[in-house]
Amino acid sequence: GGCSAAGSTTCAKHGAEAIEHKCKFCCSVASWYCWGTTHFCDSCHRKQGTPESMSRKPKNQLPTCTPETCPLKIPHPPNGEEFVLGCQICRSASFC
Repeated sequence: GGCSAAGSTTCAKHGAEAIEHKCKFCCSVASWYCWGTTHFCDSCHRKQGTPESMSRKPKNQLPTCTPETCPLKIPHPPNGEEFVLGCQICRSASFC
């Protein structure tokens, strides 16, 4: 709830530094930001430069999820699109 709402680019309590993004290519939290446009999790980032490169796959070949199977447990656009998860500090506090 509150400042941790998905889609927010700034948290009123913790600022922009605590904002998390979803990996553009799967349902994981991003840990890499490349080319000034693309958020990757570590696994998808490691595949870059290989035949398994996620950024070269068409959207219909990216992994999919359902509300029941998604590890993020929040609604989000299909893989292949950028998405802001919200404040990591507030999201962590909501799980305590």
